[in-house]
Amino acid sequence: MKNADQWSGIVLLIISGLICWGSLPLPYGNIHNPGPGFYPLWLGILLGVMSGALILKSVRQKGQQRSLRDILAEKVRWDKVLFVLLALAFYGYLLNFLGFLMITILLMVFLLRFIEPQPWRSVITWTLIGSCGSYLIFEIWMKLRLPRGFWGG
Repeated sequence: MKNADQWSGIVLLIISGLICWGSLPLPYGNIHNPGPGFYPLWLGILLGVMSGALILKSVRQKGQQRSLRDILAEKVRWDKVLFVLLALAFYGYLLNFLGFLMITILLMVFLLRFIEPQPWRSVITWTLIGSCGSYLIFEIWMKLRLPRGFWGG
């Protein structure tokens, strides 16, 4: 696992550098009035810090070395990967029709109950926290217009 963590950390560090570099030509703004380059720059920095921590952790970690062939030979649950990709495609397709809140609730229930089964109590709790929390952040706090669907006007 050590090699896989190192390689994924390096790839993520490169991606974070590209994100930061791509956000530099955009106006930065400030914390009270962020410009289009504000979020990409800080998300790139955050990704870089996290990938750097992953690289450091994998370098310090004492453990069994595995080859890339061993890592790739592990059993991957491709059916779940396919279901998640299909769910995300349906999410994008039905977003305007059903509205942000309804389709986000359905997506989270599907992921939490059927992809990695959780008890219904956890599913309902995290679905309400996630979907309502994101709605409050984007629609109320940031004043972004989210799709309301056919019943919201």
